Amino acid sequence: MTIVIPAFLILMLVGSAPVSAISVSGAKYMNSISPGGTDIQKMTVGIGGDEDPTDVMVEVLGFGQTKDLVYTSLIPVNDRSPYSARTFITLDANTIHLEPGARKEVTATITIPKNIGGGGRYAIIYIHAIPGKGKSFTTAVNVPVLVTVSGSSPTETGNITRLDVGNVTIGQPISIITSFKNTGNYHYYHTVNVVTLTNANGNIIARNSTPPSVYAIIPGNAVEFTVKPEVKDLPAGTYTVNSKIILENGRVLDEKTTTFELKESYIPPSTESSITLSPGSPGTLTSPDGRYSVIFPQGAVIGDVVVVLKPYSRDNLHPAPEGARLGTTCFEITGLSGLLSKNATVRVTYSANDLALAGGDASQLKLAYWDTAQGTWVILPTQLTAQNMKLTSTTNHLSVWAILISSPKTTIPATETPLPAMLVVTALSVAAIISGCIVRQGK
Repeated sequence: MTIVIPAFLILMLVGSAPVSAISVSGAKYMNSISPGGTDIQKMTVGIGGDEDPTDVMVEVLGFGQTKDLVYTSLIPVNDRSPYSARTFITLDANTIHLEPGARKEVTATITIPKNIGGGGRYAIIYIHAIPGKGKSFTTAVNVPVLVTVSGSSPTETGNITRLDVGNVTIGQPISIITSFKNTGNYHYYHTVNVVTLTNANGNIIARNSTPPSVYAIIPGNAVEFTVKPEVKDLPAGTYTVNSKIILENGRVLDEKTTTFELKESYIPPSTESSITLSPGSPGTLTSPDGRYSVIFPQGAVIGDVVVVLKPYSRDNLHPAPEGARLGTTCFEITGLSGLLSKNATVRVTYSANDLALAGGDASQLKLAYWDTAQGTWVILPTQLTAQNMKLTSTTNHLSVWAILISSPKTTIPATETPLPAMLVVTALSVAAIISGCIVRQGK
């Protein structure tokens, strides 16, 4: 018997093969050196036994940092920091050849000038495969070098350069971004951003903080902290945001305050909800705030399965198709790896922001889901009930959902035909079929 497996199910089963990665021990230096003194850092570089022979380059570069605090290397022309240690480091080897399973040692010598000044000095030792010299790894390793000048008094200071609330959208989290720069001469770990939100009466609405940073903030670098305060419905009005950057010892490096105005009531994103579906029973999955619901008929699934409805960030949505625009309402339904065997009914309450984006014409609001296999939005025929701001459609597809603004002539018709129950299989079932075929063929 010939078994035909739908292409979209095969794609769901084919994961990325594990990428080979470089192996480095001694992948961080953090120590004190006296002015005029020297220290060494030994690093052992290796590859796996199943890799190709590979040539590796080891370079000393500047110490940079992304906005989300991750360390990154800087080429010499971009390494302008007065706290750079790049020119203080020499290597006993710049290139090494590795046979499969081999490991070789590279030694970095760090020499601090006598008139170095105080604080810290920083560099990155960048270890990577030489292009065209083997195909063993697709990754590289940054070895951070953090030197403390012995006998000096480190200066730990910093400034909040910007405090931004951004656009407040119904159904989306409020994002408060604090831009911060290390203005001292020394790095600091475990930094925390504490954000307090108060109303016009001075009452605290929310107080939230970031977890202590696992990366150090390097002198001269600018980073960003994002806090999404946990709030309930907020009435229209003026609100105040206070942001503080705090060291591990509790010292406040800097704080800044700003205000923002809500011209209409704000509704936060729904929290996650779930339901266990069984083949012999219907079920309704509803978000805790009642804004979204999915009604599953009896026989929609062929086995017990937990389906989850959860919030989804509008920032992560794929662009709308030509002739349409993204609304502000979006969410995700997960739990099935395939399609439903019977169509479910999806009901969504659109927001005032959605209606405003449609120019007040609710008939342009359509429900749509993202088809991962096809890489496109599918805009569904949508029933509008303007009295209670409801949009309704049917589907056999669980995915990321959004409201799109689309005139009737640009609506993409949906041709969703429920699959027969025997073809609605989980990825696990398909995997078993494939595995069985491979065994029978002797592979």
